[in-house]
Amino acid sequence: MTRLTCSRFVRERTAPIPSEPAFSILHQLGDLERHSCWLAGKPRYSGAFGAGTVSITNLMDNPQCEFRGPFDAVQYYVPTRALDEFAREHRAKPVATLKWGRDQRDPYLSTLSSVLLSAVEQDPANNQLFIDQIGLSLIAHFAQTYGGMRPQDSAVGGGLAPWQERRAKEIMRARLASGLTIADVAAECKLTPSHFARSFRRSTGIAPHEFLSQLRIEEAKRQMLSTKLPLADIALICGFGDQSYFTRVFSRSVGASPGAWRRARTEG
Repeated sequence: MTRLTCSRFVRERTAPIPSEPAFSILHQLGDLERHSCWLAGKPRYSGAFGAGTVSITNLMDNPQCEFRGPFDAVQYYVPTRALDEFAREHRAKPVATLKWGRDQRDPYLSTLSSVLLSAVEQDPANNQLFIDQIGLSLIAHFAQTYGGMRPQDSAVGGGLAPWQERRAKEIMRARLASGLTIADVAAECKLTPSHFARSFRRSTGIAPHEFLSQLRIEEAKRQMLSTKLPLADIALICGFGDQSYFTRVFSRSVGASPGAWRRARTEG
């Protein structure tokens, strides 16, 4: 995922992109006066794109683009391999192509893009499990909404095996302060990331990133009550990255800032 912005009004046509088995999904954050596209040197479309609309390009077609007017968009790069793996995991037919009406807005993608941008801007290192979870949701949305994939009912499956749930929780407890990813935890459970995330939620009732956030908050409470460490140090020890992010997450979850929570339990 890449945020693309440019204030120039006129730009030259891009060079042809070498063929590769992947798709480019361009989600407009602002209105664009004109977006023209050529595939294999031949004109494909040209017109205005409103905020919230989506254009999809198959990168096997050597696309070229030209943009007119201020530009603000999110580009998603989606390898065909990722779609194939997702379809195979859900016992569905491979996704042949992705398509979406150029004048249609996609409110679901608008929500995911907004949440993803906020997570990246706040603290990407310590939001990694959350960002991974959004990534899995995006692949599911692209495969089903743009690719028409329909998973078989029998592919729903159950939760984690007891040893998998135990191992997942162990590694999250042991690596509170590290840039842990869903792929890291899934590998320990010998599952694909999407299978692990889905099964973890079925077993525990919450997503992996929510469980990790709860662990960090509980450890922060323990540190505040049992040590006199500054809040900035506790934030780092518990994997929050910095004190401001720690304060936001703790306050949202507990209903009080870390400083106020600590004073209420240690003074008097």
